[in-house]
Amino acid sequence: MSKQAQAERERQSRIILGTAETEIAEKFASASNAYKDNPVALHLRAMNMVFEGLKKKGSMIIVPSTAVETMGLGALGGLTALGQQPGVIPKNAGHQAEKAPAPSDGAGKV
Repeated sequence: MSKQAQAERERQSRIILGTAETEIAEKFASASNAYKDNPVALHLRAMNMVFEGLKKKGSMIIVPSTAVETMGLGALGGLTALGQQPGVIPKNAGHQAEKAPAPSDGAGKV
């Protein structure tokens, strides 16, 4: 009887998972209809998804190159990485960065 009960639990589990998959697919279909005629909303949603993925420190997100191009994230990612390098101060977006002056050690060398 134990094997029969376990088999029934597994069957119920598969039914629940299948139902959840159906509901998720319906939600995605509904969302795609909402974004179909509104590319700006889709663009903002995609950018929000990237932001949410990167919000936690130390997280990494893989974004297809087409998404990077359409969202303009290549330049943004480059500027972010540049700004994180010690001794480099970005001037303005789209311009070259300049080296920051070395920190003074307080010895007052002449």
